[in-house]
Amino acid sequence: MGWLHTWFSFDIGKNVVVGIGALLFLIPFIRIKLFKNYLFRFLVLASILIWIVIFNHKAESPTFIIAMSGVALWFIGSKKSKINIALFALAFIFTSLSPTDLFPKFLRESFVEPYMLKAFPCILIWFKISYDLLMMKSETLAIPELI
Repeated sequence: MGWLHTWFSFDIGKNVVVGIGALLFLIPFIRIKLFKNYLFRFLVLASILIWIVIFNHKAESPTFIIAMSGVALWFIGSKKSKINIALFALAFIFTSLSPTDLFPKFLRESFVEPYMLKAFPCILIWFKISYDLLMMKSETLAIPELI
């Protein structure tokens, strides 16, 4: 909600945003037959971990470890395409490193904090996961890296 307000000046109630987020979260479940698919369940877990942070209106910096766990699970189970690698790198830099002393203080105070860049990569990845869940082919049976 802070991101919507900062970037787009939307002042929508928290219940509306969470309700829309819940509906968006549930859309991939129209493909319930894929729930027997290990990769589908794996991506749903990653989606849940990210969702509970990005739709929390009081999310603090330490809670982003939950979202980053979801990002890591997604990256492990995803194909290593250029877009997925770029999204993971953005999440690592802006979500993990930006609140630390490894990130330049000037950039953190001038760009990351005012523009809510810490949450933005997680939001992008959550939408990518939702898209992947909707477009997943039923013959995808397992995550090759984990078997």
